[in-house]
Parts: sequence; structure tokens; C-alpha cells
Amino acid sequence: AVAIESMAEDLRKNISETVDAEKRAATAEEKSARLAEEAENAAKIARLSGSIGTLLDNMPMMTFYKDIEEGKYLACNQSFAEHAGKSSPSEIIGLTDFDLYDEETAKHFIEADRIALSMDKPYVFFEEGIMPNGKRRQFQTTKLKFTDADGFVRILGMCTDVTEIADMRRESEIAKEAYEEAKSASVTYAGIARALSLDYIYIYYVNIKTDEFIEYHSDAARDNLVFERRGGDFFGASRRDARKLLHKDDQDVFISAFTKENILKKIDMFGMFTVTYRLMIDGAPTYVNMKITRITGDEDHIIIGVNNVDVQMKDQEALERINEERITYARITALSGDYIGVYTVDPVTDEYSEYGATAEYETLGIAKSGKHFFDKAREDAVRLLYFEDVDMFLSVVTKENVLKEIEQNGVFVLEYRLMINGAPTYVALKAAKIEEKDGPQIIIGVSNIDAQVKREQEYAHKLSDARLQADIDALTGVRNKHAYIDVEAQLNRRMEENEPVSFAIVVFDINKLKEINDLKGHLAGDEHIRGACRIICDVFKHSPVFRVGGDEFTVIAQGKDYDNIDALMAEIAAINAKNAAEGGITIAYGMAKYEGDRSVSAVFERADVMMYANKRDGRD
Repeated sequence: AVAIESMAEDLRKNISETVDAEKRAATAEEKSARLAEEAENAAKIARLSGSIGTLLDNMPMMTFYKDIEEGKYLACNQSFAEHAGKSSPSEIIGLTDFDLYDEETAKHFIEADRIALSMDKPYVFFEEGIMPNGKRRQFQTTKLKFTDADGFVRILGMCTDVTEIADMRRESEIAKEAYEEAKSASVTYAGIARALSLDYIYIYYVNIKTDEFIEYHSDAARDNLVFERRGGDFFGASRRDARKLLHKDDQDVFISAFTKENILKKIDMFGMFTVTYRLMIDGAPTYVNMKITRITGDEDHIIIGVNNVDVQMKDQEALERINEERITYARITALSGDYIGVYTVDPVTDEYSEYGATAEYETLGIAKSGKHFFDKAREDAVRLLYFEDVDMFLSVVTKENVLKEIEQNGVFVLEYRLMINGAPTYVALKAAKIEEKDGPQIIIGVSNIDAQVKREQEYAHKLSDARLQADIDALTGVRNKHAYIDVEAQLNRRMEENEPVSFAIVVFDINKLKEINDLKGHLAGDEHIRGACRIICDVFKHSPVFRVGGDEFTVIAQGKDYDNIDALMAEIAAINAKNAAEGGITIAYGMAKYEGDRSVSAVFERADVMMYANKRDGRD
């Protein structure tokens, strides 16, 4: 019995040890499976980050790609990394908004994400902020939700600096004071108008009942407006002059739009008529902007201002940041903005006097005259400015800084928010120096631009939606011919300015598309086009792809794709050979590199010839 009991005990121990070993083996197997799954997920994230990062690095704006569940950034381009204070995109990946920004800013961005997730179209909004150099900048940000291949909801963001464009539009607001009011003002008031109008090259005062007009032009040497001529039939004369003075490509559009009936209709609808065109100045096309509005309180007259916006328009077309603020002011009060307060300041003694103020400005309780203007302005700022703008105002508004800016640029400009009726209201402070009989004076005007900013944001939102549609091919989702023409123009400008450029043009033409349309219908033809587009996009991962015709695609290969162009062309040939054998999609192709050609079109033509040779030979 003792022996049997001992054997039973040994058996129990063996069974227990066997069970423990099986449990340990199962645990090890589960851990191994979990580690393998984590490694696979990490590899997926790495591949995703790599492909998305490549896409973002080819975009001419700050871009990022964010996971919604955890709020972490999965990829971004170099511009966004530098904006966030990092040296490279790799330092951004895995971080959240709270890791990169202060709590208030992070919450603001998360709220924007929430709004974008609730929308079925891109969410476009505008923001302002202070840059490290102390300059206030405005940004247009677009956020778009989408579901990736693994079924996860993501946010794609794109951000563009639009400060100068907004400035140009805000300065286009005109006609706030009647012409007769400006004409009858005192010598000091006339000096204010002169000091606050440095940019208009032509101004017209037009009687819309008789079409009689008075023309003035700016005299930079004398810092004044000069009477040029007086005449009749203003609208007819303007259309006739357009044939002589405008760039030939702008003449028909200008002439069709510039009728009295159309102008008055637009003014009644929007408060202003504006048109931008190219004027031939010294034999060169120069962008100018014309703005027309009624004289306040005078239904019989309109005021027209024409100013030079050549630099701004060309910068806008190239989507490049403008590094220097334009010096622009209206030549008379009706064109200089909605001023709620105007001061004259003695630059020697700092004594000041308020020249005029609106009722809402009076409620701020600012002294109408006194000494030590700049010290008093800084003191009032702590009490009257929106709290986020106080430090910026104190750092910028000093006598030394204001006089230095006026000396260098002719004008000092600063935008900030005043607390008016308990609400933060955007205003613009503009200062310039004029010579009066008693010596130099600083003229300072404060204008309410709050409504203008809101109108500009609404306009830019509509413009952004229109541009999104204008540059994308609806069938394939790649860029269209309009977008190709824009990129071609940018490259041509760089070539004309002798900048170093390296690129290749690849031209594609889908084989047998007509046969498919005739036999299977256009729906099958559309799917054939999309399939060919996918082949091109998969090969040229780092270059923009354009659909420039029904069955024609073009690639502008630069960077990594340009360096590997021969290998990529060989890859296209291999795909053609495989698909030809299997009855799949084949695409005729031709490639040419830039070799000091006169223009992009010359490179395109050589590539086009190679494509047709490939199509005729039928090698693929």
C-alpha cells in the first residue's frame, strides 16, 4: 500500500510538471504571436509614413498627416516641421498637438480637426499668429478627413501663408469719405490724405450721369497728386484706350466687363467693382488693380483708383511667400480706409492732438491731446488691447521703431485688436511723416478693418473651393491640364532667370482606348483610363502626374524620379510587355530631358515625338 501511494504521488508530480510545461509553451507561443503582430503593425506604419511623407515633401505648402484616434502625427513635410520648431519631419512623427504647442493652441487645432471630421468636404479656415521675428502672419489652413486602406479615419492638413494677399485685399477697401468732404478739409487734413496715399498711380473722379471725368496721377518726386486731364465719355474712352495700353490677352475680358451698366450693377451688389489686368508700362506687362466705388452720400459720382500690384500678383501665382510688406496707401480720404481715429504728433516734442474720431472710438476714453504720445499709447495699450496682442504692441510701438520704419519704408503699419464694446476688433495703425509750414509732423490713423477681414475670409474660402476643383481631373483625381500650364509657367520663369533646373518630361498615350469605347462603351473606357493612370502613378511616385487630354498623360520628373528616370522608363516597358502578353493595359510613352532648351514646350515636343515613335513601332 505504501509503495502504491508513493507511485501515485510520483504520477501526480509528473502530471503537474507536464501541465506547467504546456502552459509555459502556450504563453511563449502567444507572446511570440503578439510580437509578430506588433512588428507587422510597425512595418505597416513605417511604409505608410514613408509613402505619405514623400507625397507631402512634394507639396509647395506646410502639410501633415494625422491619426485621429490618438491624435498623433504620422507624417509631415519639412516646412511644417520647421514651423513647429523641429529640424526635420522625423522629429514630428508620433507627437501630438499638446507635445508641439501650448495648451490653448493645441485645443484650437483639435477643435478644427473635430469640425473637419463632421464635414463631407475640405474644411478651410484662417488663422493669425505672431512669428518668431515678431511679425503677425495670416495662414489659410485646409483639413480633410478620409479613410485609409486599413479602414482608419485620418486627417490631411495643408497650410499656406496668405498674409500679403490679405493685406492687398484689405487695402482695396475704398470710398469711406465723400469727395467733397476731402476737398473742403483743412490744410492739416489735406496733409493727412497725402501722407496716407502713396501707392495709387491713377485716380479718376467720374460723373455717372454725364460720363465726364477728372484724372489725377501720382507724382512720387513731389509726394502729391497731380491733375492730368479732364474729359467726357469716360467708359467709351477707357475701352478704346484698352486696345492700345493693355496686354493683348487681357483686352477682350477688360472691354467686355468695363461698361457702365456692369460696373454699377456690381457696386450695388457688392459695394465695389474691382478688376486686375496687365498694363503695358515701358514696354513690359505690369499687373495693376482697379477699384471703383460710389462716393458716400453722392449717388452721381464714383471714385476709381488704379495701383501697381505687379510684384504681389506674380508672387501669388508662384505661391511664394512675400518677404517685404508693400507700401500702399490711398491718395485721398475716399480711398484710404475707414479711419476711426486720426492724430498729429510732433516728432521732436511728442506733443499730440486728436484730429478726428468716431463715436465708438470716443468710448475708449483716450486723451484728445497731451504730451509723450508714445508713452501714453503704450500705457493705454495695457488697458484697451486684446490681451494676446499687448506684448506685441509694446515691443513694436516705440518712437525709435516707428520713425525708423517710416524712414526706411515711408510708412509704419501695425495690425492688432482693440476691445471695442467688449469685443476684440481688428484695427490697423498707419503712420507717415509729412512736411507742414511749422515743420515735420507724424500723421497716425487708426482704421477699423474687422469687417474687411471677415469679408476677405469668406472670399478666400470660396476661392479655395474653386481652385480645388479647377486643378483636379474629375475622372482620375490627378492634376489636370490647367495645373500643368501653371507648373510649366513656373519652370519657364526659372529658366528665363537662369536658375539651375533639372527635369524630364514623360508623355503617355493610352493604347486601344477608342477600340474599348466602341466595343464596350464609355464606362469601360473610363475604367481603362483610370487603370492606366494608376500604372503611371505607381511608377512615378515622386513626381506630379497630369491628365492633359482624353487619353494623354504627362509627368514632370524631378528630384529622385529624375535621377532614376532610365530605370523608371524600363519599368514602364516591363509592365507594357507583361500586360501585352496577358491582354492588359498598355501605354505608349516617350521621354526627353531638359538640355538647355528655350522652354518647357520644347522639351515636351521632343518627348511627344518619342512617344509617337514608340506607338508606331508597337514594341510594347
